[in-house]
Amino acid sequence: MSCLNRLYLKLLLILGLSFSTHARISISIEQDIYEYAKEILADQSISEFTEEIFNHPRCQRDVVEFLIAQRALLEGGFKHAFSFTLGNYDARNLKLLESGLLLMSFDTIWLSQANTIAHKVYISPPIIHKGAYFAGIYTSASNKARLREKISTDLSQISIVSSKAWLVDWVTLTALAPQQLHHEDDWITMAKLVSNGWVDAMLVSFNNTRPFYYEGQGYRIEAIEGVKVALQDSRHFVVSRLHPQGEEAYNALKRGLAKLKAKNFIYQSYRQCGFINPLVDDWHTL
Repeated sequence: MSCLNRLYLKLLLILGLSFSTHARISISIEQDIYEYAKEILADQSISEFTEEIFNHPRCQRDVVEFLIAQRALLEGGFKHAFSFTLGNYDARNLKLLESGLLLMSFDTIWLSQANTIAHKVYISPPIIHKGAYFAGIYTSASNKARLREKISTDLSQISIVSSKAWLVDWVTLTALAPQQLHHEDDWITMAKLVSNGWVDAMLVSFNNTRPFYYEGQGYRIEAIEGVKVALQDSRHFVVSRLHPQGEEAYNALKRGLAKLKAKNFIYQSYRQCGFINPLVDDWHTL
């Protein structure tokens, strides 16, 4: 057996994928997002939850999309069940999608990223339209006032951490010319770096807490009031063309998303979560 074939089989075993039409399909997901979604969903089923569940302190954009993706597939007629493989997959999911080892990403990605593998994936209609995505600049509570004084038309007086895998974030931050721009793959590690003051700040979407903050084991980060960053691209779900259930899933996803959009379900879910947030409409945009 060739090395390539051995690697392929190993990856199949790791992900638990099966080509049986009746088997559970393994989806890789960030562990914190899975745990937050489980807490927010509580005992409700995917077919029955309402937008109001996202008015929860644990909510964030990724959680909304994780649950919306499942709801859309279900409403679109996709009958297969899922099992979830937890870990740090942000930097790996594109490769897994491209190779057919992952059915779809349950987190939207930027269109510019999706287009780099468009021959290997189906790209959904936009879930977040271009011009609708704003992120806050998050730092430690003790640094908020000091850093706000240093931010004017760019970020040249502060250090930022992000990931090169987040293409639009990285390009946007590079253009804003931070004093230092550090790469890190893992979101929680980024939050800990910022919370402990080792890096000044990071970009994070807004939520429904005020002041805006994210908190977990070993970190707490808060948005610097009055300033936000515009990320100019649309975001989409992508489905692997090479996965055995890829075409079936994509067709169901399109049908389901159309139904949810017709009911204004997606917009209201983002609104409940705070990602679409009128409280920051008047904040200065970098």
